[in-house]
Amino acid sequence: MTTIDMTFCSELIRTVGARIHETSKQNLRLSTFEEIFAEIQAMNTWVIDTLRAEVSVRYPSIPWSDSELDVDQQQQAEYAREYWICDPLDGALHYIQGFALYAFSLCLVRDGKPAASFVYDPCSQELFHAVAGEGAYLNGQPIHVSQKKGLANAYVTTSLPSRPAEDAESAELTVRGIAQVMPKAMAVKMLGSVSLQLAYVACGKLDGYWEFGSHYYDWLAGALLVQEAGGTVSDSKGNPFTWGTSGIIASHREVFDQLSAELKGIQA
Repeated sequence: MTTIDMTFCSELIRTVGARIHETSKQNLRLSTFEEIFAEIQAMNTWVIDTLRAEVSVRYPSIPWSDSELDVDQQQQAEYAREYWICDPLDGALHYIQGFALYAFSLCLVRDGKPAASFVYDPCSQELFHAVAGEGAYLNGQPIHVSQKKGLANAYVTTSLPSRPAEDAESAELTVRGIAQVMPKAMAVKMLGSVSLQLAYVACGKLDGYWEFGSHYYDWLAGALLVQEAGGTVSDSKGNPFTWGTSGIIASHREVFDQLSAELKGIQA
């Protein structure tokens, strides 16, 4: 088992994040989908290449996943032992438009389970990290999920698919989920980066998060944060959150029980 130097990883992530933030402040005024897509791809490539080059020097025996956009490859662990998963620009349109609430994440999977994860917000310079069995942290300080008493007092969020036309089923479930949960919760919003919303659940800024779909790698880093912060994570029907499952619900137990019951009721 490889011992991961969390300080080394944290410093590298902050350095990469500073470059992303500086680029986002250049007020990119892109006018076509092709221009936007090209800029996102360029930053994605730079982030992955930079992280991979530095981390691979320190940990040459640990491979990297190339399946962040390949849902079919996310149905089971890709390697028997250790490997890295990187989501280089989560909330990419916020980055392009010059908004906050975008992030990037790095997760180490070991023996089929997340062993360590990082979620970084370049705008606020907030670095969340977790180590399995050792807790979750924000800028080095321990964090814990909120203790709101029930869904009626909870601020919960969700996300639509990145391309609703290509995932109509998940988009429809999201709309139905909002309609189902909104009358029962204190507030329901959509905030941007998926991993960052999960990190906010972990530190108690949010009381719950749910999403439909099959993008397991988008959730893995944030899911470990929530679990290590004392929260509960499941698939969209309340079943164990693991390989091959669909969707995610993350909260602390009291809100989780009510939120999962509402969402389970809208699914066949």
